[in-house]
Amino acid sequence: MQQLKCKDLVEEKFKDTIDDVRGMYKAGDYEALSEYALSLDYVKAGTFSNQRAGYLRWQLSWGGPSDEFRIYDNGDVEYWYLDWWDGACVDVDGDDAEIIKNFTGWYERGDRV
Repeated sequence: MQQLKCKDLVEEKFKDTIDDVRGMYKAGDYEALSEYALSLDYVKAGTFSNQRAGYLRWQLSWGGPSDEFRIYDNGDVEYWYLDWWDGACVDVDGDDAEIIKNFTGWYERGDRV
């Protein structure tokens, strides 16, 4: 049986994750949202090859597989699903992007380029 690639799984994983995040955010359960993720850190531009810009990473899980939201310096938001030597993303927009930006404090960051 052939193992599915991240591109085959990313939409479903995003849907499950954003449903969880929306629920906690709309309920005002920010403590649960804080505990939902592993870390929040900034990845400088040029850290990885082919990295298009710096971004704030809200890492939800780690290992194989892992997932995270990336909030780029220009305000774009992506959801990434990653497994060993494989990865895929979906664009996050509208209210969902605003939830991610607001919760992570993206608007308050002073060191954005």
